[in-house]
Amino acid sequence: MARPLMRALLLFGVLGTAQITVAQDTLKVQVHGAVVNATTEQPVLEALVEWYDEHGHRQAVNQTNSEGSYALFVVTTGALELRVAENGYEAYSEKLLITPGESAREFTIRLVPK
Repeated sequence: MARPLMRALLLFGVLGTAQITVAQDTLKVQVHGAVVNATTEQPVLEALVEWYDEHGHRQAVNQTNSEGSYALFVVTTGALELRVAENGYEAYSEKLLITPGESAREFTIRLVPK
């Protein structure tokens, strides 16, 4: 009876260690900044800011606050794409390259009015 319990504990311990190792191996980078009107430099409220990985899959989404600020935590090394959309503005897309060891990237996005 003790052997199945011991096997379960051993299995749980191994899986727990594997999960911790994976978490430590991932790189989290904060991409943050503001979205502003390209003409007036005024903040753009409630703009949708999205992060897409190198395969085109959406990984995170945020909406700007009353000051036009946004923040996303991205888990990647390599290329990513920021897309921003808001009614009354041209769609915005920018590719960024995240390098190993980078912990934060501030990025101001200027939307062009339609």
